[in-house]
Amino acid sequence: MPVGAVRTIEELARIGRQRTVADRSVHLRQEEVEADLLLDVVSAARVTLERVSIDGTLTVRSCHIDELVIDHVEADAVLVANSRIGRLTVRNTSVGCELVVTDTSLVSAALHSCGVTRLERLRVEELLQINALRGDVHLTQTRLSALAVKSQVTGGRLGRPRVVARAVRAREDITFDDLWLSTLDLRDVEAQELNLQRVRLDEPLRAAELRCSESVRVNGLVVPADDDSTIRDSTVRGPVEVRGLEAYDGDRGRPDVTACLSLDNSTVTRLTATSREPTVISLRGTSVTDTLGLPGGGSRYSLDAACSIGDMELAGEVFRDGGQIVSFLERSFTEVTGTALESVRSALARRHRNREVDQLYYLTRQREAALLPVLRRGVARGIVGGVLGWGVRARNPVRFLVAGILLTAVVLHAAGPLRDSGQGVTDPVSAGKSLLLALALWLNVGTGLPSELKSGQWTALAVAFASAGLLFTTLIVGIVIRKLVR
Repeated sequence: MPVGAVRTIEELARIGRQRTVADRSVHLRQEEVEADLLLDVVSAARVTLERVSIDGTLTVRSCHIDELVIDHVEADAVLVANSRIGRLTVRNTSVGCELVVTDTSLVSAALHSCGVTRLERLRVEELLQINALRGDVHLTQTRLSALAVKSQVTGGRLGRPRVVARAVRAREDITFDDLWLSTLDLRDVEAQELNLQRVRLDEPLRAAELRCSESVRVNGLVVPADDDSTIRDSTVRGPVEVRGLEAYDGDRGRPDVTACLSLDNSTVTRLTATSREPTVISLRGTSVTDTLGLPGGGSRYSLDAACSIGDMELAGEVFRDGGQIVSFLERSFTEVTGTALESVRSALARRHRNREVDQLYYLTRQREAALLPVLRRGVARGIVGGVLGWGVRARNPVRFLVAGILLTAVVLHAAGPLRDSGQGVTDPVSAGKSLLLALALWLNVGTGLPSELKSGQWTALAVAFASAGLLFTTLIVGIVIRKLVR
């Protein structure tokens, strides 16, 4: 047998002071092994290595152990491969000792204060817990019940750890709590819930292909201000809650730094955001299938043209005029875009608040017209919007019709064709005749013109007035009937 190779628990017991085996358990404490230590095809109920110094690598290969405890072991590396372990506990590995667990089936695992940790192709029936990080963690191609990564001891000259997860499948929750990391990189991760609590990152968050059946909760995430943190190509069949998102700017100390979190090409059921500091949640090509919650505090949303919002929470907001609508949009969004307007309009339509829907439609069309070339912009905003009210504002054509009638009456009275000799401009009778004639012209009453006005020019003018009046009255009646029917 090569030096350091162990194939039975009796051989392992003879390495130290225990010498004999009781209840298929071995406990080596404060021993020194002057070579690599290889446990090969060992079967045991419990193996404990406590404060053991190994001059080389500790390897557990093809073993079946109900409980394996590696506590304060000094070694170049700890390798567990192709084994079946009930409960694995690794605590306080030596500085520079790399922990590698591959192709292994576990009931549960608890790793505390370990250096660089690589976990590959594992099957964990219960919880995998990693506490007090002292080095990078790489977790790949692993299936487990739940994952919890909490706290750390690394900082200063040692640098902050990186956490990378690839192709991880969790039946329950994945939680990152009380961490200050260099990088958090998640790709192809599946879980019921993903929780980021009190996490600070030196580099922007990078998450892709997340699939969460219940929720994503971000509470107290601190990210750098130089770049957007991103969740992309992901699906969350539940709420995404972002609370307490903050940005820091290193030592430059720029005031009012805005934290940015972007959801790209993703689908979520519900999204809410609340933060005391300036925060922007950007949706790029993202669909919110249920409700977009009102942002709270310093949070706002940014929507691109490819976004779709099923509904938006309004929380008792009432819009009596366009100014209140614009104020609400400026509080909720970084920019009053067509997508933002359509999101609010759709939410109002769901609640059958038709008057406010018409206000949103008018405001949207006016803003769209502002982007047209000069001539078309003038026609669209001035005539179709300002005069005709885009077919939803009755007061616009009513105002223009009343103004036209009054202006016509004033011109007719000032011109004097209806004034008898001796009647001045201030005569109320002739003024009344001018007003009645103006009404008849615009409203197409059909009373005919006075004999004094039966020239060809006056007839043409009367036809023009009647045509314009017919247009305005028809439009006003249509708008009013539409409002009454709804």
